[in-house]
Amino acid sequence: TDLQGHLPDFRRMANLFEEAQRQRGDVTLVITGDLVHGPELDPHEWPDHLGSYYLGESVDVLEEAAALQHRHPGRVHYLLGNHEHAHIGGPIVGKFFPDEAARLEELLGPDRTAWVREWLSSWPLVAVATRARLCLLHGAPQAIINSRDDIDRVNLGALGPAGMLHDPISRSILGSLLWARSATAERARAFLRALGPTLSTAIHGHDVVREGFVVEDTTHLCVSSSFGCHDGDKLYIAWDLAEPAVSALDVARRGMRRMWPEAEPVHLDASLRSLGVK
Repeated sequence: TDLQGHLPDFRRMANLFEEAQRQRGDVTLVITGDLVHGPELDPHEWPDHLGSYYLGESVDVLEEAAALQHRHPGRVHYLLGNHEHAHIGGPIVGKFFPDEAARLEELLGPDRTAWVREWLSSWPLVAVATRARLCLLHGAPQAIINSRDDIDRVNLGALGPAGMLHDPISRSILGSLLWARSATAERARAFLRALGPTLSTAIHGHDVVREGFVVEDTTHLCVSSSFGCHDGDKLYIAWDLAEPAVSALDVARRGMRRMWPEAEPVHLDASLRSLGVK
């Protein structure tokens, strides 16, 4: 989740995936959005709340992400996040620059910008692993939908550059999928039920959890793999897609892995690691 231009973290996940693929040959990698838009700060400007220092390298991340997907067709999937959406008709995002998409496109240049926009337009909003009973998305699972068709019909240009002012998250499927930071248990269950009657758990990012993850309810958990975290607190999920997930807590206990196990945890305390983080 949420690499935001962190090239070393992307390479770490790519290496873990390719090593597992060499050993098993049937591995899938899903990154749940916000690959791009990182900081361009000097170390002395770095605030503690952003975790371990890094310099955003979104251009390189995009190029290496595309190359990884090309090397492993059908095995590498990137979900659309609100930061990618800003390049293809979504609301302007400003974190380190007033317009993050404009800054990245300046670095890309016209030709690569056209390529990136076309590629991002093909990224899905949601991934479902039916046998594993899992759903993956960028924001929390609070969108009101009746079936998968509602997601398939989403217009990526519906929000527009200033759309959050006129189309609040609570009234928009697209806004919820990309921007929601939390969801009620009732809303999450309804969302999962609409996608598939056997789905038990949604995994999402978007929000920064300094401890690496939070089990928000039996139905969903938020995982922080990169942005805003110290290296020793960064987590990802490893799951056998033939193994049904019982609940969000079950996924946390059996699936959580540390991205950088050699790094000292800062906020990932013993009580959280006792859930099964390795």
